[in-house]
Amino acid sequence: MKRKKRTKSKTAPKVKRTKKPSPIIAIPLILISLFVLIATIYKIIEIISANSSAIDFPKLEISLTEVPIEQIDAGTKDIKYPENAISITADGKTTTYDNVEVKGRGNYTWGQIKKPYQIKFSEKTSLLDHDATKKWVLLANYLDQTHLRNDAAFHLADILDESYTYQGNPIELYIDNNYRGLYYLVKKISTDKAGLNLKNDGGVLLELDNLYGKLDGCAYDEKSNCFIVKDIVNEGYTEAATTSFISSINSLHKAIENQDYSSITEIIDIDSFAKYFLLSEFTVNPDAYSSSLYMYRDGEKDKIHAGPIWDFDMALGNKYWKNNNIDFEKIHSPFENMVFKNYLPDPNSSDTQSVTSTLFYDLMDIPEFEARVKEIYQSTLSGKKDDFINYIKSQADHIRPAALRDQERWKSKTNFDEEVDYLIDWVSKRYGHFEEVYGQNPTESTPNPAPESPQPSQEQSSPQETPPSA
Repeated sequence: MKRKKRTKSKTAPKVKRTKKPSPIIAIPLILISLFVLIATIYKIIEIISANSSAIDFPKLEISLTEVPIEQIDAGTKDIKYPENAISITADGKTTTYDNVEVKGRGNYTWGQIKKPYQIKFSEKTSLLDHDATKKWVLLANYLDQTHLRNDAAFHLADILDESYTYQGNPIELYIDNNYRGLYYLVKKISTDKAGLNLKNDGGVLLELDNLYGKLDGCAYDEKSNCFIVKDIVNEGYTEAATTSFISSINSLHKAIENQDYSSITEIIDIDSFAKYFLLSEFTVNPDAYSSSLYMYRDGEKDKIHAGPIWDFDMALGNKYWKNNNIDFEKIHSPFENMVFKNYLPDPNSSDTQSVTSTLFYDLMDIPEFEARVKEIYQSTLSGKKDDFINYIKSQADHIRPAALRDQERWKSKTNFDEEVDYLIDWVSKRYGHFEEVYGQNPTESTPNPAPESPQPSQEQSSPQETPPSA
């Protein structure tokens, strides 16, 4: 029997072993991977949550008939586009309107990527349970990453018990099926029943606008302040009402110079001016004394009233408004460091022009007026910090899903929650200082140390141009 030839066994190939990672290195790698996974899952949940709530959020859709929205955005704000269709969906119900005029609005805000608009109905129309009026405004709030500042200022005016307080609704806007983001729908300031409800033919609403007023034609007072007629009960009375108003404003300046408080009280509604001052100072509104300063009166025999308030997207500590003359380290100190005081002309300079009206600055030199400011603060805003902050928190929770969608639409890199936290912290510090200065036991007005508020995210998509000085 032949034996099978034994084959020579081959040596098993050597396997090159990789060195196991050190536990010291592996643990951080695992933690980083876990963090990335959690962050990704959180972001997915956030987006799903935001999109799932879209059905419950009010939606306004515009169907244009003449030109695409790109052409409207590229033109001037004053071109009117008639005969469009609008539908509003809220609480599961959709209402459609025809023959609606659409145009741009705003001055500086019209130059931003996300545009504000005005819509005008052919007849007075009630939207989202507000009183019926023809003209409505869609505020873009592009420069306010919380989308809360205008609404918060209106609520603050309500706490102040302003006679005419405008309140709007956050809505999501679509134009020709193109999502345009989160907007704030509010009635345009007017003299009609849904607004100031003026009765006299000479009832007039004017705006002090030293920034942009020359574009519309001004009526100047003796201090070179530009007043523009924004609305009047009977247009046939425009010239007479304007002339009478300017005459009264000049009489007011003279009475202030003479420290004649009795005459001042006969010309203006003291409380409305005191409330306007408090609101402007509390919110540190850069537009307060140079533009968007509205005044009205119901005929020549009526006193001049300050208000309604308007335009607060750059107020309440919004750091996207920049001005080299403002010391933001002292911005929490009222009056002695008032915003508008930084715009007054330098007495040592040959440039004597200023866009800022000194009217409220001059009024605060009248002891009786300053005393009334403190009385009104103590009877209205004092002690309401928690109520005001809780309102901001509630509104933030309400709009958060839509705000996230807006950020996605306009490629904003800011963190909504951080922006809201910053706003709340700013309001808390501002309230604390006002309690010290205007509260029951006011202290001497001395500059506070630099606030320790966290700064909002600076990674926002840059505006198309630097905000103006006011």
